[in-house]
Amino acid sequence: MNFAFIFDVDGVLLRTMEAHFECYRQALEEANIPIDKAQFFSQAGMIGQEQIKYFAAKAGVKVDVEKIYARKIELFQEHSDAAQTIDCNVRLLSVLRSAKIPVGIASGSSRKSWVPLLAKFGIQADALVGAEDVQRGKPHPDLFLCVAEMLGVQPSNCIVIEDSDAGIVAAQAAGMKAMRFYDNGAEKKSSSVNGAVLCQTHR
Repeated sequence: MNFAFIFDVDGVLLRTMEAHFECYRQALEEANIPIDKAQFFSQAGMIGQEQIKYFAAKAGVKVDVEKIYARKIELFQEHSDAAQTIDCNVRLLSVLRSAKIPVGIASGSSRKSWVPLLAKFGIQADALVGAEDVQRGKPHPDLFLCVAEMLGVQPSNCIVIEDSDAGIVAAQAAGMKAMRFYDNGAEKKSSSVNGAVLCQTHR
């Protein structure tokens, strides 16, 4: 049976969520739209335009979503040096590829923000899918289904590695298995198990 693994980027392969938040905060602030950090992190996995639409609607402000998103991407270029790899998952990805197991990457972020970082850190995969490639981000299944199609693997034979609620829901909606990753090196997350990185398998 031909299995494949699909990795999220932000919070799974790279520690970039704080940088993303700061860029959204600044871009939205320039449009007089407040952003709630806890809400932003709870919606991790949504494509950028969806995040912007949510906070604009909450503030009751009509905006040019694409203009704000372009500004966010521009700001992220200034913050990308802060990105760090999550070494355990990068190593896992490398081991899987060495074993000739198909590996894909699916992110709700624009490829402009993470493909250069993958190149910088030498991270390679067989399929790359970002916000530009789908109409809907997580929790919809589109990103993962797109990767599965590119890999030529049935969704039921794909295992997704995700850190967000939206990502897990998206994987389940795609008919895939999912492993929840908890990063004990990230400031945004806390665990009741001291020093532990936890995995939960979802079917």
